[in-house]
Amino acid sequence: MWDQEMSAIRGSVTPLRKETLQDGVFRRLCGLILEGGIAPGQSITVASLAEAFDVSPMPVREALTRLTAIGALTVVSGRTIGIPKLTRERLDDLTRVRLEVESTAVRWASERSNPQFLAELAPILERLRLAERTADATLYVGANYDLHFRIYRQASSPVLVGMVEVLWLQISPYFHLLRESGNFHISNDRHEELFDALGASGADRAVGALQADINGAYRVLSDLI
Repeated sequence: MWDQEMSAIRGSVTPLRKETLQDGVFRRLCGLILEGGIAPGQSITVASLAEAFDVSPMPVREALTRLTAIGALTVVSGRTIGIPKLTRERLDDLTRVRLEVESTAVRWASERSNPQFLAELAPILERLRLAERTADATLYVGANYDLHFRIYRQASSPVLVGMVEVLWLQISPYFHLLRESGNFHISNDRHEELFDALGASGADRAVGALQADINGAYRVLSDLI
């Protein structure tokens, strides 16, 4: 009887796609935000995103609804969307949580450090230095994301990395604002220290470098809002 019921279900149900169109658009939008493709004050439309992704407006709207729900994007006017305004209260909250969650990720990554991991970090550090020399905010935001998340993935915890990604979707666009403050240079010094600590199996030192990086960005952004 059970086998007959299962056969009937299999015959009437279309197999699920591994990735729905909405999920694909959502992931591409997340990448656009995290890698510096949308800066504060920059507006985009549903129509322009649908055209760029070669999809209908519907999956774009659905993905934007998900990103709006977590505070990564907001409706500016009509069909135009952008990065929401950063308030002091929101910055304080994001920073407190980042310090806790990302410190854990760095500690776990330090425990799993190996030569291959460090070899993958080195060229990303060079991209960050290039971004500093050229004052290229978009290049910096993208390389900064790549460096931090390569470290966080080394923690071997998809749940933890997912938590960090939600935080970064809300805060990383504001890293564009750090260019004029000279924070790129200061932050890159912290990145070098973090890299050295990961290579020396110094978890406490690595966490300290990360926290100094987060707190440095916090001080600059708190003066700008």
